[in-house]
Amino acid sequence: MSDQGAFAFAETGSSAVFSPCGLYRHRLDRKVADTGPVVAVPGVNPSTADAEKNDATIRKDIGFGQRLGWGRIIKPNKFQLCATDVRELRDAADPIGPYADEYLYSIFKEADLVVPAWGPLAKLPRPLRQRWRRVVHIAQDAGHDTLWCFGTAQDGQPRHTLMLAYSTPLTPWRPPTP
Repeated sequence: MSDQGAFAFAETGSSAVFSPCGLYRHRLDRKVADTGPVVAVPGVNPSTADAEKNDATIRKDIGFGQRLGWGRIIKPNKFQLCATDVRELRDAADPIGPYADEYLYSIFKEADLVVPAWGPLAKLPRPLRQRWRRVVHIAQDAGHDTLWCFGTAQDGQPRHTLMLAYSTPLTPWRPPTP
């Protein structure tokens, strides 16, 4: 894994790591509390959040973290290409991004819990819909035999946090079988 340029702001407990070209975000960190577990919440792809500003998804993830007693959230993504619309992944030469699997493994090793929250696969271009299997494999290789979620969509994929009530319980996720 190459040094891809970390941008950290110690006073806020926020940081982000982007590729040198700025097209890919490898990780986003947010301090939620002084104590508590480190929780990786992998999503689909990065939107507009960076080391200084939050987007709607990370704000919602932080809200869940506050209610559940998490200490820190790390936000990786299945696809690391920054895009405000998931349909942009369809035409990208490399929607996954450089060093994606290495960053995922490192983040999952650092995390106490892994809580996928990428939503149903139907919103993705068809050729990209199986990427989740690799992400689950990486989490398992990093020692997470149990993954958690806030319920599942009709296709068995973990629901995206953005549209969920804060009262939604965290439950073990059983990835769908082929």
